[in-house]
Amino acid sequence: MNQELQIGSFGLSVLLSIVLRMIYGTVEIPGKYKPWIAVVAGIGLALIAMVTMGTPYDTKTVINYITQGFMTGATATGLYEMTKTKEPTA
Repeated sequence: MNQELQIGSFGLSVLLSIVLRMIYGTVEIPGKYKPWIAVVAGIGLALIAMVTMGTPYDTKTVINYITQGFMTGATATGLYEMTKTKEPTA
């Protein structure tokens, strides 16, 4: 498995950050659900990456991709929280 999952020539973490920014900017989602959405989206994109990379499907490989997608989603949540703008306090 590659160090970083890719779909086409784009890294999964970059794609996930863009997708999450679009979702969170369009739909009002309570804060407690945002990490779960990121993790599920990360797992979904990781499985898409597995299919597009032509990786043979066996249990170990699927579990590895799911785990890597989970970690990418968890990381993207932290990046989103770090880059979101906060309202200035008066």
